[in-house]
Amino acid sequence: MKLPVLLLAGLSAALPGPHPGTPSTVADDYHAMVSAERQFAAFTGQNGIKAGFSRFLSPEALVVVNGRYRLGKPLYERAAALPGLLAWEPAHAVIAASGDFGYSTGPFTYRPTTASDSITSVGYFTSVWHRTPAGEWQVLADVGGDMPLVEPAAAPLTLPARFARKMTTPADTAAGRRTLLAAEQAFEQEAAQSLSVAYRRSLAPGADTRLYRNGQRPRVGTGAAAFAAQQQLPMTHTDARAVVAASGDLGFTYGHGRTDNRSGAFLRIWRRAAKGSWQIVHEVLLLQA
Repeated sequence: MKLPVLLLAGLSAALPGPHPGTPSTVADDYHAMVSAERQFAAFTGQNGIKAGFSRFLSPEALVVVNGRYRLGKPLYERAAALPGLLAWEPAHAVIAASGDFGYSTGPFTYRPTTASDSITSVGYFTSVWHRTPAGEWQVLADVGGDMPLVEPAAAPLTLPARFARKMTTPADTAAGRRTLLAAEQAFEQEAAQSLSVAYRRSLAPGADTRLYRNGQRPRVGTGAAAFAAQQQLPMTHTDARAVVAASGDLGFTYGHGRTDNRSGAFLRIWRRAAKGSWQIVHEVLLLQA
């Protein structure tokens, strides 16, 4: 099963900053975001795919169907009942210092009708979340890529070693978007020569860095670094846009890429390093022939 790619529309706007009544620490916000992901999965399991995605998608979210962007929420709301049982669980999550923007990722499984059916599709999801001014967590981007049909092993959520201090004064998000888009454009220029060259400058070191490819198992940490070094083919990009958290320390870019007669959507999540440069901590490429 190929899952939709859910992406934010209107990306020129800044994400909303912190607002009164939010949890007092970033750790509280992190657990609230993870809880929203679990509620999304539980609601979808109980009420079906149509109801779940209609309920938890942001009104501005888009889906990519057959390579074309469409508004996701009305698409699901107007759809006939969608069969199947989709189940997932977050295994890794990151939140911005503003406490209102982050992402989670983990394995998913799909069964045609009920929990007693055999699994017919497995993969990994990536959900980007934001908290609305009303305090509700909604999905901005939800990308699902299939992998070989082996049921993923259960992976408990790995908590961050530490949480940032809560940033209550919004950063200059306009400047943040410009610098993130510049980092994306620099990556794309180098990727036009070779993806490995682009990764060498932009891929974040560390155990939590992830590279996802449709039809393949995820590469994480040293596996991601080794995989990146092997990607010698060039890749061209179009339509890249950027979103930055109110705290200016986390953001994502999205668009389309083409390499070796394959093309499709990409989603890159970037984190600002200590010296101010942007680094890729999570990437999904959904390329098809």
